[in-house]
Amino acid sequence: MVAIYSFLCAFLPCLIYLLFKDRKEKKFYIIFILLFILYIWMVYSVTGAGGLTDIIYAPEGGINKPNVNLIPFSTGISITFYLNIIMCVPLGFLLPFIWKGYRRLYKTTVVGFCFSLLIELSQLITTRATDVDDLIANTLGTIIGYFIWMVFSKLFKKYKNGVNGTKGPIAYILFSFLGMFFLYFPFWFAFTIEPLLG
Repeated sequence: MVAIYSFLCAFLPCLIYLLFKDRKEKKFYIIFILLFILYIWMVYSVTGAGGLTDIIYAPEGGINKPNVNLIPFSTGISITFYLNIIMCVPLGFLLPFIWKGYRRLYKTTVVGFCFSLLIELSQLITTRATDVDDLIANTLGTIIGYFIWMVFSKLFKKYKNGVNGTKGPIAYILFSFLGMFFLYFPFWFAFTIEPLLG
């Protein structure tokens, strides 16, 4: 139930944007936009992106002491580095697949970098580490995903249509993040709502 609650916190702000901005797109791309939102939520959930709840429940009402690594590969390359690459491959694929405005490598790479930076900065208020290695790995994963899309687009040319513009994915990333940041209170849900449901 907590996972459903978490998803709704990220999804509902995006749904409002979708209904206002992208509702007239072809159903094929609406499905993939919804898949994109689901993917973004899963990344926030896996990475433990910070939220208001981290500030409220921090020791003595303060912010958790940041755990920051700004030196690349200072502890070597671990399995986590490769997992972070894999995690962002779908982002690099979905951006150009859905939105025509991201069919340039640099545009997709910038979004991948900024998406990762958003997560890393949000982790400053959590007990998780803010690590430059994660930023590098996520950006590499986005680039790999873009090249996979390039191969895919040459093999399946009928899927070269897409949604116009570049604002859509940025809006979905920001709205889902803000939804998670301001609406997701797992402790409150677990102790207040979940007992009523079961």
